[in-house]
Amino acid sequence: MSVNPATAQERAVKAYEGFHWGREARKARRVRVSPRPRALAELGRLVAVTYETKKGKERAQWEHEFGEEGGRRPTLAVDPESNRLHIVGGDYSVEDRGIVN
Repeated sequence: MSVNPATAQERAVKAYEGFHWGREARKARRVRVSPRPRALAELGRLVAVTYETKKGKERAQWEHEFGEEGGRRPTLAVDPESNRLHIVGGDYSVEDRGIVN
């Protein structure tokens, strides 16, 4: 008997709740990113990212510096057709505790 994998929305809810230290996700929504970029223009190495969110009961700005542990920094690039930013490559992952090298 095979088990059906969780839907994309279920995985998004689980990721949200883990990243926000158990805070319940109100809803997950399906988004469409289009068009898929055919080419990206490199803007440069991404040194750090800062974002504001509430984790547990604390609302704060969280900053992550890339390459702290000797890993490769990702590249920040732009899709010249949609002007959307993309983070490409690098040695990092997103886990419940946050962005880690």
